[in-house]
Amino acid sequence: MLLWSFRDDASVVKFMAQFVSKYAASRHVFDGIEFYLPQLAHMIIHLEVEWDDAILERFALVIAQQSLHFALQLNWILQGALEDYKPECNDGTPNESYSPMFYSRCLKLLKNVERCIVYGKPRAADFQRLYEQGKITKEELKILELSDRHFNALQITDANAHVEMGALDGTLLVKLPPSEKNKGAGFVSRFCVLEKNVLNVFLPKKGCSGGLHLDRAMSLVRADVQTVDEHTIRVTKKLYKFEIKCSTPQEATLWTRRLSEEAQESTLFQSEAVKNDLTPTQLDRFNFFENERKFVKDLTQIAEDLRFQDREHRKANAPGLMEKLHIPEMVYSPLCNSSDIWRRVSATIHKETRVFNTKERCPVVMNFISKRGEKVNGVKTDPNLDVAEYMHAYLEVSEDVEPLEEVEETKEEDEEADPVENGHEVQVEEGNKENDGNDSDKDNEMRASSHGSIANVWQEDEEHDDNAKKGGNRVQRLLRESVIAVPSRISKRLGVTMNRRGSSRLISVMDRQTQVQPLVPILEGSRGAQAADELDNASVGDGTVVSVERSSVLIKDHLVLGSLDEGDIDFESISRASNFVCGGVLWAEKSATMLEQVTKEKSDPLDSDAVQMEIISCLAKSNDDLRQEVFIMQMIHYYKSVFAQAKLPLWLKTYRILSTSSSEGLIEVLTDATSLDGLKKAEGYPVEGGLRAYFKKVYGGPDSKAFKAAQKNFMQSLAGYAVVAYLLGLKDRHNGNIMIDTRGHLIFIDFGFAMGMAPGHEFSMERAPFKLTKEYVEVMGGVNSDCYKEFERLFVAGFEEARKNYQVALGLVEVMMFKSNYPCFSGWRYGNGKALTRFEKRLMLHVPNNQVKRRALRLIRRAKQHFGTYLYDVFQKATNGYAM
Repeated sequence: MLLWSFRDDASVVKFMAQFVSKYAASRHVFDGIEFYLPQLAHMIIHLEVEWDDAILERFALVIAQQSLHFALQLNWILQGALEDYKPECNDGTPNESYSPMFYSRCLKLLKNVERCIVYGKPRAADFQRLYEQGKITKEELKILELSDRHFNALQITDANAHVEMGALDGTLLVKLPPSEKNKGAGFVSRFCVLEKNVLNVFLPKKGCSGGLHLDRAMSLVRADVQTVDEHTIRVTKKLYKFEIKCSTPQEATLWTRRLSEEAQESTLFQSEAVKNDLTPTQLDRFNFFENERKFVKDLTQIAEDLRFQDREHRKANAPGLMEKLHIPEMVYSPLCNSSDIWRRVSATIHKETRVFNTKERCPVVMNFISKRGEKVNGVKTDPNLDVAEYMHAYLEVSEDVEPLEEVEETKEEDEEADPVENGHEVQVEEGNKENDGNDSDKDNEMRASSHGSIANVWQEDEEHDDNAKKGGNRVQRLLRESVIAVPSRISKRLGVTMNRRGSSRLISVMDRQTQVQPLVPILEGSRGAQAADELDNASVGDGTVVSVERSSVLIKDHLVLGSLDEGDIDFESISRASNFVCGGVLWAEKSATMLEQVTKEKSDPLDSDAVQMEIISCLAKSNDDLRQEVFIMQMIHYYKSVFAQAKLPLWLKTYRILSTSSSEGLIEVLTDATSLDGLKKAEGYPVEGGLRAYFKKVYGGPDSKAFKAAQKNFMQSLAGYAVVAYLLGLKDRHNGNIMIDTRGHLIFIDFGFAMGMAPGHEFSMERAPFKLTKEYVEVMGGVNSDCYKEFERLFVAGFEEARKNYQVALGLVEVMMFKSNYPCFSGWRYGNGKALTRFEKRLMLHVPNNQVKRRALRLIRRAKQHFGTYLYDVFQKATNGYAM
């Protein structure tokens, strides 16, 4: 958030970008960088500042070189923004949000991300070999690798200065594509301006005033430019095509060249001539990037194709579309972090495809076979490698690299010779050689754990505490140096900035803060090679340990059932709950059945190179903008980390949501859970008594161990979601948007209405601070029960912790609100900073600390059995059939 706070000070922004880059090789710091990626991308696209705006772009490119997964995530964010600001809508009508500056920025950065991915870190392999030969120290290796990434990012961004082309204009005959205004007439005379990847077509204004009026603005991104004859040029895109006719062959040649240049400028590596100049490794990197993007696009396209089919045919047709899906050689599910375990998608399980049949959309649940532990470049890999490590091993290979065995054989000879790199002598101090000969065990482990790759991706972390503390010391060190050391290094400039901020109009809520709050480490899930220490695991038999999560796994010929650890709830109770929640089959059992079927049919055999096979799933959606949901899930993720840092047992479920464009995306499938609507409609659900009767039927009597454990799970999740639902203004909380799992936890989904935005807007029935029905209170044992009192205590404690850690939360909201297209930040009801002001008010920052508890308890009393909550459930039952 410091980047945002000092966004008008180039020296601070530049220093912070360089400083964070320095620590990006720490796995846990990198998790934090990925967490803030939406804000970083939003600033790069939308900030209009006086300083060189390439500072943040270069920072993003430096990080993208650390992980191709990060680069892919950035690519999808930019793709959505590109669609927001494109000149025209798909039907040819003008786009009201069209912004030439933002559109151009997105195009430029997309192109630079592609460059960054294809060219990678050119000298990383050379530096690693010098280190392995003992010619440079570990610290020198880190410095050289970071400098290499900075230099590469600088080259990429500076290259744009040399390819900017001026506008080309003239009066031409144009055959426009059909639109609402133009039904496909022949050639008409128009004044055309070609500039920044867009052909602008103008009409003379009607009346006596003269001048020109913009008729069409047609993007040239991924356009195919062809010559029809010596006067005519045809431009073809996926959704439309148009032709222009010039008066002379010379003019046609000029326009053909410029149209082709503009089209190629936005899609650098689509040109066969450019591809032919790539090295084999660079071409592999491009193919990997392009295949992954196409694979994800194909998934969402299946949901889009089904949307236009008759609703009664969708369920039957979906498996056939999945069966025809082409899966490239090296693709993976992008619903993960760079530090999560790598899983290569190998094949579909098309028979298990499911659809949600709605009027406007057709979300599709897809299941895939995944593999890990396969050989890379002939070397067996650790099955617990994370995404960044595996991509590095697969793609970061120097064109002239020697096998490691040969390097070891020639090491002694190389040490006697003067080290030479690319024709330049490398100076190595004798003292460094001696120190390198007595490397610590950590240095030796780093070399030995390269997993067949040329270089390690991550630096070794000094801490090995629990998940909430991992990376904490390193991040806190970064914070201390950023906040305390920065002013001492650039004190004069920073002092001027602070004085100016204190005396002028505030431009950010962050400017009101007099001190920086302690950093909250962001909680993450499984972490690559460390997962074997943190999760259930199974031994392969050769010393390799494979992590086992909820999904069952096939390890060689041995099937290992997924984790069924439910704490104090016995398996019989879980089995009874599964009859209502997931059709009587838990995900561990269902995934095991799928694997057995795959093995039986030998549709995708587990070859000798693979260690593990398991099932992964995703929900593909189309005709739905998921970006607001991504943001709200990010906020829930932040508050989950806040509660964990404070050691509060508030339970929140965070799941992956990936927006791949302005209307498509993927969502992680929530296993062993169903909506409250689905639960209440399940066969055998108690006719009377509601949720409490269900808990008794499934988990036993109120005094049983299983009932108390499930009741506790329910209460802790209700308290957690009560806090975030109030703070984030989550609405539309009918029983179709609240789920429950087999252990009794509530899970909130679907965040289309957030930050106070509600169905009906000012006429909304949902006036309660959060949903707390009579049924919920009964599950907890009534208002006089110990469970309910614990709910009150946890709600108050959670609210107080959220209030203490308000700075980052306000910053996250303020950044994403800036020039935002999100519905919760747009329009006269929620735009112009209103959503942020209301969020501040809900945080009660103006309330004295000794009054916060009383105010929080008042929120509970207001929410309890609120008539508006009841009325909204009645309305949803009457209109959409959701059970109450």
